[in-house]
Amino acid sequence: MVLPLFLVAFLAGCGTDDTLPETGNSSVPGNSGTPSSEVELVSETTPIPDGYEQEAEQRGNVIRIDYDTKDYAEGSGAARTNTAYVYLPYGYDGQERYNIMYLVHGHYGTASTYFETENGMLRKLLDQMIAHGDIDPMIVVTPTYNYGQPTANYTDADPYCRALPQELVNDLIPVVESRYRTYAETTDAEGIEASREHRAIGGFSMGAVTTWYAFDETLDAFKWFMPISGDCWSLGRFAGMNRPDETAAYLADKVRQSAYAGTGFYIWAASGTSDSAYSETLLQIEGMARLPEVFHTGNMTFHEKEGARHEYRPTMEYIYNALPFFFPKNDE
Repeated sequence: MVLPLFLVAFLAGCGTDDTLPETGNSSVPGNSGTPSSEVELVSETTPIPDGYEQEAEQRGNVIRIDYDTKDYAEGSGAARTNTAYVYLPYGYDGQERYNIMYLVHGHYGTASTYFETENGMLRKLLDQMIAHGDIDPMIVVTPTYNYGQPTANYTDADPYCRALPQELVNDLIPVVESRYRTYAETTDAEGIEASREHRAIGGFSMGAVTTWYAFDETLDAFKWFMPISGDCWSLGRFAGMNRPDETAAYLADKVRQSAYAGTGFYIWAASGTSDSAYSETLLQIEGMARLPEVFHTGNMTFHEKEGARHEYRPTMEYIYNALPFFFPKNDE
């Protein structure tokens, strides 16, 4: 639901310095090329075109990776092994550099969920977007925050969601981005930070909670954030919904303390209007928008799908809308 009076105040507070990120994007998907100073905080997503659920002639590969990590959630530091899946686009040969996204499942999911749900729609969608020139070939990685079986109650997964960004930065990103060619020249902390403009993280439901933790704690590793149907729990479970202004102030301080204030990051939040997490996500975004000196339409927007529920299928539409904005096709 677009709130006209709120948006007028929001846009009036943005000033004249609200340019979009350095990638050269001059619009937000779904806003018909509207310049940043006129972009609405809330907009509807564009439907996936017909045929994008079908197999493309040129198909990418999905590869399983088992990697060494340790206990970041329970505090023991014990050695453990975790699993992730890596989508490599058709024709990947390790010669070109590839943008990369880390995409986190919701609760009761696993690392393979995103490539299995909806009859493998994610791989088909990526193949079709590349084939139709919507994006350049890119890599997508689906990790898991689960330590074995999912917790019985999804809220009890909170410490595991919080731990995953550290696991990504310390363990998974070095494995993936040393094995496959991305924009990271090296996979130490300096190399990961230097290549952050070409790295996104997103997730659905508890994966969105994970994405907010990544924004809070690993802003130097990712530029692009896609939280879907979930709020920030840094100040407690459901704090983004229940304490939106406190959460916004907390995140604003994190931005101010970083090197990335202004347009050094972008939050592309999304949810369906019939999603059980719609309000909790939007309430937090509205709270953040009440701090326009930090959060404005040059670095944050909210995208909704009319009637969409808390399900994986709508996330495909959000991915379809977000990826060309994060990583616009290079026609050179």
